Amino acid sequence: MIPWLIAIAMGAGIAGSFGCLLWIRVSSFDGKRLLPIPRQGAIVLGAALEDHRPSPALQERMDQALKLYQRGLAPILILSGGSPRGTTPEARVMKEYLVERGVRKRDLILEDRSTNTAENLVRSGELLLSHGIRDVYLVTHDFHMYRAQLSVTPAPVATRSLWIPYHKARECLALVKDYVTN
Repeated sequence: MIPWLIAIAMGAGIAGSFGCLLWIRVSSFDGKRLLPIPRQGAIVLGAALEDHRPSPALQERMDQALKLYQRGLAPILILSGGSPRGTTPEARVMKEYLVERGVRKRDLILEDRSTNTAENLVRSGELLLSHGIRDVYLVTHDFHMYRAQLSVTPAPVATRSLWIPYHKARECLALVKDYVTN
């Protein structure tokens, strides 16, 4: 009877330690802000849609990108997000949202084929290079930035992180999923 209790306690301890380490890593961007300076553009990473409309998280990312655009800090916005569930691509919904708020269509580049963060950044990097853009902001939430930075490392463009605080529990689970599936 005692050995199985010890095994359960050890398993719980290991799982708890792993969870704490993962939480600390995802939290590594908390409280850090960069002073925005002009870049050639900004990659806006997609987030979930709700009934073909931006989720609150996606609205926050687009609003942050809109501020950069309006201040002249990112004159080109790369909207990155396909349709992971086979519905309307996130990038197209993002385009509608931003055009309604005054962004010129010619200042938007759509990457609408990706289905995950790594694909977002690889395909966005290809689009950037084809447009001669090499220095951009990467706009996402703080919880997502660690995973995005892991994916952006091989991209052939310079990125500066700009994030928005948000919930971390979901991102911890997403990192575990990425690790297991890759």
